Amino acid sequence: MIKIRHGFAGQRLVALPFNIIERALNNPLTSDLAIHSMGYFPKAAHHYVDRKDGCGEYVLIYCSRGEGWYRLDGKTCTVPANHFFILPAEHPHKYGSGEENPWYIYWIHFKGYKARLVYEQLQGLQSIDMNKDSRIDDRISFFEELISALETGNDDEIINYANLSLHHLLSTFLYVQSYRNVKLRPKGDQHTFFVSRATHYMNENIEKRITLKDIASYFGYSESHFYRLFMKEIHYAPMNYFLHLKIERACQFLVHTNMQINQISFKLGFEDPYYFSRIFTKTTGMSPKKYRENNRNVSV
Repeated sequence: MIKIRHGFAGQRLVALPFNIIERALNNPLTSDLAIHSMGYFPKAAHHYVDRKDGCGEYVLIYCSRGEGWYRLDGKTCTVPANHFFILPAEHPHKYGSGEENPWYIYWIHFKGYKARLVYEQLQGLQSIDMNKDSRIDDRISFFEELISALETGNDDEIINYANLSLHHLLSTFLYVQSYRNVKLRPKGDQHTFFVSRATHYMNENIEKRITLKDIASYFGYSESHFYRLFMKEIHYAPMNYFLHLKIERACQFLVHTNMQINQISFKLGFEDPYYFSRIFTKTTGMSPKKYRENNRNVSV
C-alpha cells in the first residue's frame, strides 16, 4: 500500500526553524502557545503518518472535505468532513486519509503550556457541522491568513503576530457556538433572509464541488423550485453564481497571497489547474497570472 506523509498537489506547508520556535517559547508574549508548523493538504490520497513515539507537539487536524481516520490509545476513529481532532504530545499515534474519499485537511502543530489545556477541552473527535450561522469559511480563511503570514518570513513581528493569532484560531474550535453567535447577522425581510442563507451556504462550501441538488436539498426544495426562486431574487442561475463566487475568491488569493495558481485551483475545488485557468480567463478576461501581475501593486 502506498503511504505518503506530504508532497500533495496544491499543498501548503510551513515548518518553522528550531531556533524560531525556541525563541517564541522563551518570549513571555508568546510562551503560552507557539506554532511549530502548519499547512493544508488537498485531496491527500494515501496520506499516512505513524509516530510510534509520538511527537513533541500537539497536533490539530481539521478535515474540511473527504474523510480520514486516526488511532490513539488503541482506539481508531473515522474522521468525516467538518470534523477535527487533537493529538496529545508524546503519545504514539497514527492517522491517514480515507482510501475511497481522500481527506482535505488543515493542520497545525503547536506547543506551549496552554497546549495541554486546549487538548484537555477538546479530546476525541469533534464536529463543526454547517448550519445557517456556521462560520466554516471564516475559520478556513483565517487558517489561510496565518499560513500566508508565516510564508512571508521569520522576523519577530510576523512570528509574534502568528502566535498571538493562534489563540483566536484555537478559540474558534474551542467555542464553536460563541464564534457563530458573535457574527453579525443580516436583518431584513424574507427576500433578504433567503438570499443570505443561499449565499451563506455557497460560501461555506466554496472549496467543494457542490451541485444544484445539494443546495436545493439544504433548503428542502426541489431543484426546479430552488432554481426559479434563486433566479427571481438574484437574477442569476445558482451554479453560475456559485462559480463567480469561486472566481472572486481566486482573485483575492492572487492579489493578497503568494499561493501558486495550482494551489488556488485545488483549494477552490478545481482538480484540473488548466481547466481552472480557462474558466478564470473566460470570466475575468485575463489569465490568473496576468491578473496577479496587473493587480499586485494596487492599493487597498
